[in-house]
Amino acid sequence: MEMPIIAISSDSPQQETLAARGVADSLGYALVGREILGQIAAEHGVSEKDLLRALDEPPGFFAMRARQRQALLTHVRAACLERLSADNVVCVGLGAHAYLAGVSHALRVRLLAGPGDGQGQDKPDRRQQERRRRLSLEAFGLDDTDPDNYDMVLSLASLEPAQAVAIIAEAAGYPKFQAMTYSRKCLADKALAAKVRQRLLAKFPEAKVDVSDGGVVVRVAAIGRGQRKKQLAVRELASQAPGVNYVEVHVINDFFGSAAQSGR
Repeated sequence: MEMPIIAISSDSPQQETLAARGVADSLGYALVGREILGQIAAEHGVSEKDLLRALDEPPGFFAMRARQRQALLTHVRAACLERLSADNVVCVGLGAHAYLAGVSHALRVRLLAGPGDGQGQDKPDRRQQERRRRLSLEAFGLDDTDPDNYDMVLSLASLEPAQAVAIIAEAAGYPKFQAMTYSRKCLADKALAAKVRQRLLAKFPEAKVDVSDGGVVVRVAAIGRGQRKKQLAVRELASQAPGVNYVEVHVINDFFGSAAQSGR
């Protein structure tokens, strides 16, 4: 049986990690977590500390700039989706719930922290929750507190951790979350789009990428005589990603958008 992939997130990092380990052990799944950040850092010449900041540090005056955060998370997204393309995986601590929107065989779970996690970590107060909400919006473009972004929301105020693990493990067996051809295609398209974004990141960080069946459509802003040159450069870079069948580059005449991007 082709089983789902499971993404677990929580407002308590300790509780989400414990739950993810419990589910992975219960089902015999592989566990993908922040241990891959060291590999990402080494492969792309970035700092593991900065990758952690990109995932955890809320926006603020002295915080990481949005453009730097997005660049770092481009690498995290690509590495995460590559690993999630396998069957029987539980992912935690990498924002996978945001990457998997629209993938029907992905079970996205949100755990609401209880009064304490047994390790001196109390339930986040409203101020902490708001900071994390702003982080989620900047990092992933979604509101972590919105239940519509999940398939299942469990409160650890009313459930023991072991009960939550059992509920998640049982839900993984529901027919709704079994991998189907169209769902695998959706995940493959997302994984390839992430790889293409990586290729374009250094020179064209503002590029928007869509993928369908190996066909890549890239949208970039340009003005004046440099449009054709930029179009060719984007096509050459995007074509280098393994799995790309063809590339279309759409140039948008957007002077103000380009200026805003370059000024960030």
